[in-house]
Amino acid sequence: MILLPLIGSQLIVMTSMFLMPILIDTLEVHAGLTGKAAGLLLSMELAVSALTTLSLSSWVRPHSARRWALAGGLLTITGTALTLISPAFPALFATRLLAGVGAGVVGAEATSVLSLGADRERLIAFLTITSIVDAAFWLAVLPYLIDRFGYRAPYACLMLICLCSTFLILRLPSHSARQHSTGPALRAPFSFSALLVVIAVFLTQLGQGAFWSMEENYGSYAGFNSHAIGMILSVSTLLLLLGAVGAACAGNRFGRYNSLLIVIALNAFSILLVSTIAVHWVYLAANLLQSVTNLSAVIYQLGLAACLDRGGRVVAVSTALVTLGNGIGPGLAASLSGVFGAPFIGVLVLGLNVLALALYCTVMLQGAGETKLFVSTT
Repeated sequence: MILLPLIGSQLIVMTSMFLMPILIDTLEVHAGLTGKAAGLLLSMELAVSALTTLSLSSWVRPHSARRWALAGGLLTITGTALTLISPAFPALFATRLLAGVGAGVVGAEATSVLSLGADRERLIAFLTITSIVDAAFWLAVLPYLIDRFGYRAPYACLMLICLCSTFLILRLPSHSARQHSTGPALRAPFSFSALLVVIAVFLTQLGQGAFWSMEENYGSYAGFNSHAIGMILSVSTLLLLLGAVGAACAGNRFGRYNSLLIVIALNAFSILLVSTIAVHWVYLAANLLQSVTNLSAVIYQLGLAACLDRGGRVVAVSTALVTLGNGIGPGLAASLSGVFGAPFIGVLVLGLNVLALALYCTVMLQGAGETKLFVSTT
């Protein structure tokens, strides 16, 4: 089965992104970094991870996915171990750079193997559910550990995750989807449909990252205090599971494009409501809708990407752009909200999603991604 090693890969790649709020606060309070330095450190790690995945996804030479993923896991373990003993910002920057490169390698190899799965939407949904459960656990436990061990507590937790996950990677198939593709097809550039999907994924995730960074502001505008906002966002995080479970159960039952277009439209609409209408019940209801549709939209987008290329390059690039978009989004929101105001971010996200919907409609009219590839997952 490829599920367990893919779960390990997912945890290595995604845990830092899910823990970003607590990592930024911890680096400021306990490591003495400024907010700008802490944000730069974490953005750099996510960007390097995404760019490494992008680079490796375009490498066409057949190789052992297991060996490369294990090498990436060991790089991440090494970088995280050095983080625990790094006393100053330049050293932290170097160690997290190393960890980001390792995570990028793991992500590239795992997504290549992912394309071997028969029902990609469900497989991606299960991986997403695992990430959410993992993040929910550590977000609940880490504040207590930080009080006792300081800024090293989150990185000790990342070290534990990397060790366990790298052990799971041992079960990753030695072959990747690239080795199942013919030479000419593997060396060919992305099709026009694949290029449109990759762009659309980045647009939607850029909007998600921008919105996520402004959530606390919108709650404050709606009249909630910081404790209430924290509780709402905590519950919203758990509600992400509903979208992932829904996508896992539905699969392609209602049509890949029908499901994709509907959840993206609903998600963009909910974000517009949260950002422009400062009313208690609107903030609560729209956040509920946003949480349920958020991950299901990501799952359907990655599932489509996996179907467009059996070599695994399209889904590898798309997965990297999920990370990159969420990493760049907060900086974009901070810049634009200072000029145009916080509600403008909702309008921006709506515009980005409308562009993404137009791209997906173009892909749909071309009939790309509708043919299922039934490949054994063992």
